[in-house]
Amino acid sequence: MKSIKLIRKIHNNKSYILIYGPEDHVFSKMIREYPGSNLSRTTSTWYVVEKKESIRSLISYFKEYYKIDATGLHIFRRKATEDEYNTRSCYSGSTGPVKMIVDPSRGRLTIQFLGRYEKKWISELKQYCRPYYDTIKREWHLPASRVIMDSLTDYFNKEGVQLVIRKATRPEAGSKERESITGEIRRRDLRPEVRYGIEELIKFLKEQRYSNHTLYSYLSHLELFFKYYHNDQPGEITNDDLTEFMEALVIKQGYSASFQNQLLSAIKAYYYFHGTGKINLEEIQRPRKSRPLPQVLSKEEVTRILQSTRNSKHRLLLSIIYSCGLRRSEVINIRLTDLNRDRKTLHIRAGKGNVDRVVPVSDKVWSKLDEYITAYRPGVYLFEGQNGGRYSVGSVYRVFCQAAKRAGIEKDLGVHSLRHSYATHLHEGGLDIRYIQELLGHKSSKTTEIYTHVSRRNLLNIKNPLDDLDIQ
Repeated sequence: MKSIKLIRKIHNNKSYILIYGPEDHVFSKMIREYPGSNLSRTTSTWYVVEKKESIRSLISYFKEYYKIDATGLHIFRRKATEDEYNTRSCYSGSTGPVKMIVDPSRGRLTIQFLGRYEKKWISELKQYCRPYYDTIKREWHLPASRVIMDSLTDYFNKEGVQLVIRKATRPEAGSKERESITGEIRRRDLRPEVRYGIEELIKFLKEQRYSNHTLYSYLSHLELFFKYYHNDQPGEITNDDLTEFMEALVIKQGYSASFQNQLLSAIKAYYYFHGTGKINLEEIQRPRKSRPLPQVLSKEEVTRILQSTRNSKHRLLLSIIYSCGLRRSEVINIRLTDLNRDRKTLHIRAGKGNVDRVVPVSDKVWSKLDEYITAYRPGVYLFEGQNGGRYSVGSVYRVFCQAAKRAGIEKDLGVHSLRHSYATHLHEGGLDIRYIQELLGHKSSKTTEIYTHVSRRNLLNIKNPLDDLDIQ
């Protein structure tokens, strides 16, 4: 028996029942004769305004001829969030939009079809793995692999489907509990001898030219660890105590593997410097290191971001980050003297790991540079604040986020995405990975090789073995 699908939809604060049936003359005749039925001109979908007895009447009317699929009627029974409501109620196309929810802590990617969808979309999801379909929430679950996420993003963009990408948030109650527990620990007193030991370590690391970011991170982590064991001397703490701390605070409260790794590095540095006591540093196991793939923008998306930036200073800032593959800390440290117009290069001084490098600068950047310098007259640094001095990292982030928002890009992105995109686009253009390593300032080629996983250069040349099979 053929089936009819009923879906509830909210539009302009009114509830409608959408009716999807088979393309046969029986359904066509019945739906035209059904009281109150209407055909949407924009979506070519039959619908009725929902009233008290609408659902019962529809089921009764069609049940002798068709199987009724009413699972789609629950979609809007719960109160939608403001973002969901705006997305759904403003939708007027024939298909979509598609919502992607990324949950890194659980390694899950959730796909929701907020409007009409095509069967080939489901087939596309099944290309990457065996997805799980939640019949209650009407959503698909896949692994939160960066390859899967980027490939699906490219697919839906090419299909012309609107994408709504969100990052899953930690439940508010759990977040408050973590903040409460961690806050209580940090309010404890630190033994004077322990504080002195931490200060001595930080002083030594400063002499070794560790970055201020690393110093602050080590200081914060060590204070948290030793305040947790505020009644114990550092020399009395054992490996079992360290394991208990990780289980009770770090893992139970949902801190990331990256946080755990930084914490272990700080603890190891302390005991290497002051002596191990009862801790055996060789037995300390680090968490399994995940290697998420970088978030990459297409060339079209980069174009939209740069064109949406109205301020000439901000446009030049983002253009240099993308065209030179810079980090945020590197772009704010560019001095006017670092630009070599004759060689068309930029000297990056004291990049990550205090490594210098020279990168080529695009002709399009040089053409805008003179206009910018004439208009803004920077003194020492290429990008300076309103009151002088170099631009802040936070300002760079805000400029990027505003540009991405105006460009209509709702991915969970950071400024570093421009650097990732620069490297990926170079690889797709045929540049050898060793040259990309040098341009990015990576110490190891293994770091650079991650861009081969998101580049589509070789994937596009792969012939699917199914194409060789003689099947109909």
